[in-house]
Amino acid sequence: MKKRIVVCGGMNSVYETVFSCLLANFPIEIALIKDDLFDQATFDQLASAADLQTHVDLISGDASLLKTADLLILTDIMPQQEKQSKADYVAAALPHFRALIGTAMSQGFAGKLCLLQTYDDIFTYLAWKFSGLPKANIFGLGTFTDTLILERLLQKRLRVGRHDVRAYVVGNSDHKIIAWSRAYLGASPLLSLVASDTTDFDTDQMQQLEQQLTLIADSKQMATQTLSLQLVIRALFFEDGLISTFTALHHFDDKQQVAYSTPIYLSDAGVRMLTTVSLAEDEASELTAVKQATRDFLTKIETGQIGA
Repeated sequence: MKKRIVVCGGMNSVYETVFSCLLANFPIEIALIKDDLFDQATFDQLASAADLQTHVDLISGDASLLKTADLLILTDIMPQQEKQSKADYVAAALPHFRALIGTAMSQGFAGKLCLLQTYDDIFTYLAWKFSGLPKANIFGLGTFTDTLILERLLQKRLRVGRHDVRAYVVGNSDHKIIAWSRAYLGASPLLSLVASDTTDFDTDQMQQLEQQLTLIADSKQMATQTLSLQLVIRALFFEDGLISTFTALHHFDDKQQVAYSTPIYLSDAGVRMLTTVSLAEDEASELTAVKQATRDFLTKIETGQIGA
């Protein structure tokens, strides 16, 4: 039986997400819910594309499709306006987001939940609070795409193969941190190249790579999202798993949770923290600040200061 993936959200972002799934051509069934955000003309365009693929089925129907869904992908419900603040955007999206989660749970949804949303650290946490699903079942794309881009930039710069470099971008969409202390070329720390006389890799080139990463990531290229989503679906349903930087829930203190991107293991069992990543002091300090800012923002939501 094919895995069922339900995609919900604003129709523009749903279109891009479904198209990404279609290009992968995995043996899956993609389902769209005929809710207030559904657009028949857009669905018809996607259905025409689906007919050209050999393994993918595309269907639409009512919310009962959620009951047997293996994966629910929630995309942006609305685009963020140019001058719209983070707080105003989250407040505007929150009622629709809560309604989508409520609909899914009322139908008995018990699968994995993937957030492809602006500020997915915020919405990953809220999805957990609103749904009651296990933490392992909920994750956001987070800085996964940034990590893929960084690794590819390093591969090109160092002229090595795709399996020769490991690097990570942690944090969230507001503050992306390159964990240079955890980057490796083969078995050697990447930073050892900076101190070596045998290569021309130096701090200036590291800064150039950071600038390139920012330019590419900020452009929100559909091609990079497509590749990212394909790897996620493969890890969840068709391979043994994947270790990379996804947004997941972690303990902030003894009583509170917070979501941010850090290396985790994604598989058919959901997300799992294998070990705590040891960062350099400055990187760890930056990440601590990210977690605190996210937790402060969530507190404002929970106390009614945002989205009341």
